[in-house]
Amino acid sequence: MRRTLKIDKGYIYIPIYTGKDNQLFSFYLSDGESKTEKVMEFQIPVDMSKEEEYFGDYLAEIPVWKYLGKTMIIEGEFPMIMGMRIQNRKKRRQYMTNRPLIHFTANRGWTNDPNGMVYKDGLYHLYYQYNPFDVRWENMSWGHAISKDLLHWAQLDTVMFPDEGGTMFSGCGIVNEKELIGLPAEALLFYYTEAGGTNLWSESKEFTQKIAYSTDMGETFRKMDKPCIDTIFKENRDPKIFWHEDSGAYIMVLWLKGNEFGIFRSTDLENWDQSQTIFLEDAWECPDLFQLTSAEGVKQWFFWSADGYYFPGTFDGYSFINHGERHKAYISKIPYAAQTFSGVEDRVISIPWLRIENDGRLFTGSYGIPTEMSWYDFHGRSFLIQRPVREFYEQLEPVDPRRIIPEDGYILYENRNHDRVFFSSMMLSDHYGDTYEWEVNSSRVTYSPHSGILTVDGEKFQAGTDYRKVEMIVDDRILEIFFDGGKGFGTFSLADRTVSFRMDESMVEYIDYFEIR
Repeated sequence: MRRTLKIDKGYIYIPIYTGKDNQLFSFYLSDGESKTEKVMEFQIPVDMSKEEEYFGDYLAEIPVWKYLGKTMIIEGEFPMIMGMRIQNRKKRRQYMTNRPLIHFTANRGWTNDPNGMVYKDGLYHLYYQYNPFDVRWENMSWGHAISKDLLHWAQLDTVMFPDEGGTMFSGCGIVNEKELIGLPAEALLFYYTEAGGTNLWSESKEFTQKIAYSTDMGETFRKMDKPCIDTIFKENRDPKIFWHEDSGAYIMVLWLKGNEFGIFRSTDLENWDQSQTIFLEDAWECPDLFQLTSAEGVKQWFFWSADGYYFPGTFDGYSFINHGERHKAYISKIPYAAQTFSGVEDRVISIPWLRIENDGRLFTGSYGIPTEMSWYDFHGRSFLIQRPVREFYEQLEPVDPRRIIPEDGYILYENRNHDRVFFSSMMLSDHYGDTYEWEVNSSRVTYSPHSGILTVDGEKFQAGTDYRKVEMIVDDRILEIFFDGGKGFGTFSLADRTVSFRMDESMVEYIDYFEIR
């Protein structure tokens, strides 16, 4: 089947029935009759049984500004009625309802790893792995969202789609402050993995590390043709870059294979020399390398990997020396592939992808509350501290006491309007007993300071022993728990999205309640 469109508006919209079998769609520019250049290729779910109406569950959006005035031919296996519904239109307004309030989710589709996180001129840019065409993984592209406060996000146009070199896998962003690569200082540079062989268009290609750049505050990208690092191993990926002042070079950490990572150096951001290959126990993909400061002002380097495994050590600009320990940043396995922001001078801010299963809504995947990272020494061992960013605490509003309902020795809070995030900060009583229990959004949560076991709906997690201060964030189905000022941290998926909180008031020495709108 073929659909021909004269591109005179900025977007193409395609009706999507989620979960149907994928069909290959190829997009070509045309001189009016014949195809002249292939410009896009996607796997799109199609309901082949439809004969009369084809409205879909939602409309997927493709920005086509750069093709204005041209003719485009779309070819694929799809019913005629679907082809008639593929339209070139002005931008449609997307209504962001029935979803988390301060944990970013895409309007529609699938999201995973955060990418290209960079701060510039008062805006935090969050790019992310994105499939606009279904609530399942496929068609890896880079979506884009911005925020002024790290809590309330606006989704912008998708900036990179798969091409003849492969799909767009994970990467990072930096500000071009040294005016390299022939670009101005205000340009944003993005390093990403072009995953050759992951779409039919690139079946003969391999994984390489590529560069894209933006000169309009991150809204649109231009890809550079030449890889900055050619294939080393079959699926080497996920470059993360920062400037190392002491050795006078940019540093890239890159996953190579298995539990092996590479460290690379560059002074011009185009040519990279490998200075180390490092093996880290059970660690793989999405590496990061950063220096944190303790409350006492002591600095410590940490190497990070996708599962939240982290390794304290030393770094001289050439080699990372692991102190021989592997720690877990999270109590649970939901947070994954966290990345730290570039361009933030006075703190290290991290955001993970939250691996929460689709619950019937038209988006899959969310992102964790941004955390500020520091570290502490415990008997000569180095451990992370993760706390919600200061912007979170600055926006807290006390809950009206009339909405905290005493109920036979219990405390009850409920918000059925889905218009607020709930936050509680409490100090557990030493005299209550061994196991503390909460009911959160109809889920049962327990914690035993003696054993360190935390349970959520019966699933057990080792949280750590002897914690007394507990902070809980409840947003839609997402529960985040911080123990003892961020020495323990876990994210969990709740049974229900109606925000509610119930507990025995004798469990705590004190408790404070707050909301964010």
